[in-house]
Amino acid sequence: MKKIVAVMTLMFVLSFIVSSTNAIESRLIWTFYWEGLDIQIYAPYQAYPNDTMTIRIRVEAREELQDVTVRLRLYGSKSQGYLGWFNSFYALQNVDLSHGVVEDQYFEVDITDDVDPGLVYSQTSCSWKVQRGSSRQDQLNDGVFRVTYLRNKPYEDLQVTYNQLLADYNSLLSSYNNLQTNYDSLNSTYHTLLSDHSPLQASFNELKSKYEFGGEMANALNLMYVFIETTVIFSATTIYFLLRKQKLKKQT
Repeated sequence: MKKIVAVMTLMFVLSFIVSSTNAIESRLIWTFYWEGLDIQIYAPYQAYPNDTMTIRIRVEAREELQDVTVRLRLYGSKSQGYLGWFNSFYALQNVDLSHGVVEDQYFEVDITDDVDPGLVYSQTSCSWKVQRGSSRQDQLNDGVFRVTYLRNKPYEDLQVTYNQLLADYNSLLSSYNNLQTNYDSLNSTYHTLLSDHSPLQASFNELKSKYEFGGEMANALNLMYVFIETTVIFSATTIYFLLRKQKLKKQT
């Protein structure tokens, strides 16, 4: 039981460490390249409500671009899915980019505490103009993708509390089992002593009976000795007075 609890605790700690690492580490969540515009977006694997999430947006111009606009719209849910959560910001808005220019930016996105745990999605809109021949051509693109996963902090806190209570329970159960083992051992010893006590009690009662009988016999013998002594003394006295009486008669 102790080994199982130790393994469960270790697995939970490792999962918590991995989850914490994932919440910090970012990954590439969306990439797009078309008509001279190269976009890469990075976000953390996981986040928490009432937390700040860092989103990295890298935009590179592979040729001369005009009026470049990149906008992110983030979508989640609130009130267990009955309401929606929305956040929006621009990475670029009507910006001209020369060939080879890289705009690498980091954006801090506040996640309110009433957002439901679960997936957060993004709709990213891109628009720009690129020279093609003698004219500028308008380009548009929308991408929908998963941004991050919002963890359930209250549930995780309950899980920590549950694991602690489980560890305490197993510790108490182990102590109880040890006490039960000691009790069973003492109970077995008690019954052994009790079984040994019965013949000892019988022997004691027998000896006591013999002792009491011997005491009665001794008292009877003592009385008999006293009676004999009294009888002897009485007989001797009687004989003595008879002889003395006869002697007195002869003298007279």
